[in-house]
Amino acid sequence: MPRLGIEVSARGVSLVWFLKRLSQKNGRPVWELHKERAWHFGSVGHDRTIVVRHRVQIRFSKLGNLCYIGHRDLLRAIERLLRRSQLPVSMSEGYHPKVRMSFPSALALGVAGEEEVVELDLAEPVTNEEVIKRLNAASYAGLAFLSAKTVQAGRRKTAHVASVFEMTLPAESLEITAQKIVVFLAESSVPVVKHNGKSVDVRVAVKRLSLVGNVLQMELGTTGGADAGFREVLEVLGLREQLFRTIFPSRKKVVLADEG
Repeated sequence: MPRLGIEVSARGVSLVWFLKRLSQKNGRPVWELHKERAWHFGSVGHDRTIVVRHRVQIRFSKLGNLCYIGHRDLLRAIERLLRRSQLPVSMSEGYHPKVRMSFPSALALGVAGEEEVVELDLAEPVTNEEVIKRLNAASYAGLAFLSAKTVQAGRRKTAHVASVFEMTLPAESLEITAQKIVVFLAESSVPVVKHNGKSVDVRVAVKRLSLVGNVLQMELGTTGGADAGFREVLEVLGLREQLFRTIFPSRKKVVLADEG
């Protein structure tokens, strides 16, 4: 006897008929219905009008106690903030739509960010001044939105090419650190093994390194692969053990490809 839609005959079980039944609903393939429903869910209205997205590049700071929330928590916080701001954000398609936004470079836990970047897609045009006004009105303590600029429609997401860090060093470390910086900059290659086991060349990553008073300044470039971070630089300078004890890094700026 037929059972669970599987046709049993003298020739055996016909799975072809069973699969055809599964793939049809109201005479149409199920995947076509899903595609249509996903399109409606992620667009404005149900008239199947193509939605033109307007991308805005926003600079913001993440300071104070917000340094101690991770990148995923920051994403959720900004999503809640966007709902309160009532900006016409563009949503992804599908059954679980997400806000269309991207970060060229995620900020490490425990690091302050003075000029971070997020790119946000809007479903309707809004002036840059209005975007900043609404975001700051709905924001949290420690999260301030500094500026916004419109990004050309259809352009690829902006690439991150470098990060600028600063950190204040304890007085007893200044003299030896200055000496180690001179030695480090004279080298052509300084390989270091990261905590994940990957080997990186710290010297290649460091575009600028200096000690101004008691402030260590560094600019680290990216290659698209395994790159050295500020932790590896501190390790080379013998300061890794003091990280988050007496040394608290701050990322001063995220440098993007279009900024040179």
